[in-house]
Amino acid sequence: MRVRLEYLLLLSFLLGVLIAYVVPFKIGLFSIVVDSFIAGFLFLSPVIVFVIIFNSTCSLMLEGYVAGAAIRKSVVFFGSLVLGCSLFASFVLSSLLLPATASRGVSAEALYYIMQVILLSSLRPVTLALVVGVILAFALSHTSIFRRVVILSRSIYGIQERVFDILVKVFPIIALSLGATLYYNLGNVSLEAYAISMGLTFSLGFVALITLLVAVMVSTRTGLKQLGRYSARMFATGLAIGSSYLALPLSLSIFKQHFQTAGSVSDLVLTLGSSLNRCGSVMGVLAVSFIAARYTGTDFFSQQMLLLAVPVALIGFGSPGIQGGTLLVSMPLILDVIMPFNPVKFTAIAVAIFVGGTTFIQAAVNNVASGYVALLVASARIDRDADIECECLDSILLNRTKRTNEGAWVRWTNNVARR
Repeated sequence: MRVRLEYLLLLSFLLGVLIAYVVPFKIGLFSIVVDSFIAGFLFLSPVIVFVIIFNSTCSLMLEGYVAGAAIRKSVVFFGSLVLGCSLFASFVLSSLLLPATASRGVSAEALYYIMQVILLSSLRPVTLALVVGVILAFALSHTSIFRRVVILSRSIYGIQERVFDILVKVFPIIALSLGATLYYNLGNVSLEAYAISMGLTFSLGFVALITLLVAVMVSTRTGLKQLGRYSARMFATGLAIGSSYLALPLSLSIFKQHFQTAGSVSDLVLTLGSSLNRCGSVMGVLAVSFIAARYTGTDFFSQQMLLLAVPVALIGFGSPGIQGGTLLVSMPLILDVIMPFNPVKFTAIAVAIFVGGTTFIQAAVNNVASGYVALLVASARIDRDADIECECLDSILLNRTKRTNEGAWVRWTNNVARR
């Protein structure tokens, strides 16, 4: 029986953890492989994102679908998802904390920092690639060479897909190295802290995904069995790779294997999701902050947790999309709100738990959720096409009725004239 690639990746990941545990010395090759692969892929990610976004947008416009509407719906879905998950996690975690007699709000410096993060996120190479790809596609759609541009972009996209097919074959080696690196990054933090934080992040993510799953089933009328198989494969991919960007090639392939939606729509939404969807990450940030406060003896109150919800969600959109990026960008805000007794120790423990463990669960949640959003956006197109078909059918029936009535009137007139 052949094992699917994503499950092979998960087995490779666990094997890497086992090797690192059994071998009495640290194998530096694992870290070299991981660092080299991540650096190379992130260096090329703006090009990859541009090719997918440009080709998807051009194809959608050529097919008669309003690409701008698909992009707007995707952004709204992702924004609502990230904010909703952050609020949900903060409410759940705040119920586990004691209320404070007095609590100060977010300082002006922290608010200024949030604005800086949001503004600077627009200058990230991947964000610029997204924006330029969409703008260029819309600009060329009004020219006479648009069809030739679409043919060229599809050819380039086809070449990139073949490169992806070759790339995913080395993913088991990457997953093996990631597993070993995870074990090496555990550091001196209690294994209990890792277990609790990962279990907490998984529980929050599971509830969020189940809620979204029900919404997708109701909106798209997709069967539970089909969604379940897809979700398991996407979750395993994110769990083994730990990054939305790194998992993108395999995520695109898995989605097309399970759903007969327009390829341009799924490519567009999943690529946007790799950059914008941080629903699992923001829940992980809040869970890790909760655990780090407990293990450093920091007073953490329910009001402070609730205060973090919206700012962490906003910062999530500006995170760099790398392992630990969301927490690292959010840390100045967290320190400003919580004010731990030992900020250095708090930061060290939070980053170790986040990068060393929960980031893999967060990536898995992000992965599955992005696919659900792609289904919702694609179903909107199906509804639109159905409306167009109904309008066309009504028009055809009306024309037929009109011609029939006109024919009957002519025959009646001729009969009268003969008489």
